[in-house]
Amino acid sequence: MKKKVIKVILCIFSIASLILLVIYSKDASETVNRCLEICTNTLIPSMFAYMVLCTFLIKSRLSVVITTPLWYLFRRFIKLDRNSFSVLILSLIAGYPVGIKMLKELVSQNKSYSEIAKLISYVCYASGPAFITGIVGNVIYNNATAGYIVFLSCTLSNILGAIFLTRKEKVTEDICKNEIMLSGKDVTDVILSSAKSMLMICLSMILFNIIIMFIELLLTNCISLNKQFIYIKAFIEVTSICRFDASVPLWLTTFFISFGGLCVIFQLYLISDGDLKLSRFVILRILLSLLSSAICFMTTRALGFEPSIPVFSDKEPVILLQNPVVLISVGIMTIFLIIILSEETKKLKNFKIFSKKTGFIKKSML
Repeated sequence: MKKKVIKVILCIFSIASLILLVIYSKDASETVNRCLEICTNTLIPSMFAYMVLCTFLIKSRLSVVITTPLWYLFRRFIKLDRNSFSVLILSLIAGYPVGIKMLKELVSQNKSYSEIAKLISYVCYASGPAFITGIVGNVIYNNATAGYIVFLSCTLSNILGAIFLTRKEKVTEDICKNEIMLSGKDVTDVILSSAKSMLMICLSMILFNIIIMFIELLLTNCISLNKQFIYIKAFIEVTSICRFDASVPLWLTTFFISFGGLCVIFQLYLISDGDLKLSRFVILRILLSLLSSAICFMTTRALGFEPSIPVFSDKEPVILLQNPVVLISVGIMTIFLIIILSEETKKLKNFKIFSKKTGFIKKSML
């Protein structure tokens, strides 16, 4: 009965979405264009390189070499072996979904890391410094110091969270051997898997922004009188903070950056192949985000730092299509996605729908 109700709800939702897409086709296309601009100008240039590099470091185990000095410094407080500790540290600078991707890579190397990965997945989660300094420091507050404070607040919150979550663990010998492994195939696999993850991130961002657009259009009369709706949008999709101005308290912006938004959490769920416990993750991230806000508030009070005078303007990310870095990033992504699609097409050729003997549907080879 429950499954039937869910199916009915999904059917109604799908039909309603199709109708809304027809009615508001112009608004939907504008939303998609805006999201593509953000992906082109901000997400891909700032995240793709980090994702490739960090995944490669984990796969080759160079990450252990880099983070071992910090491990000796923190091992009494953060009770992890060197492999899982390296994932934690790299996730603090690599961007929201990269931490889960690196944990997944670690588990693929040795399934003994499964429980550790579930334990620290809540803190292997942070916005990359490029996104924070670019959006918070330059776009919203026009002050790089604001971006640094937000980044340090979120980082410290995750470290404290890691100390709390691993307090009952016992530091053991590294489960995986720490021999450095490098091969051309590993590099190719890392690039292709990162490209697929990047595509997933961009598409889910577009999906959630369209949902926000529908809510905004359907409730225009209500939310036109409610300026706080921008905070709801930021809670759903973090790139909506681009609409913030300097009148928004820095500690509140820190909360949204630390939480990451429901869209990012949905991305993590997809990357983890459904292994992420959404309800617990959301609750713990809200608690850690509140801690980040408190740290930011105390830091700004201690330093006597105040953001610049509010500038009430409708901010849009500036698209620099002439920027060679952006063009190269988009070009590389396009090539990788073409390769991925060609591989998926080859797999589909081996996909048989009906069995000749029984007539029943067979399981996919994918």
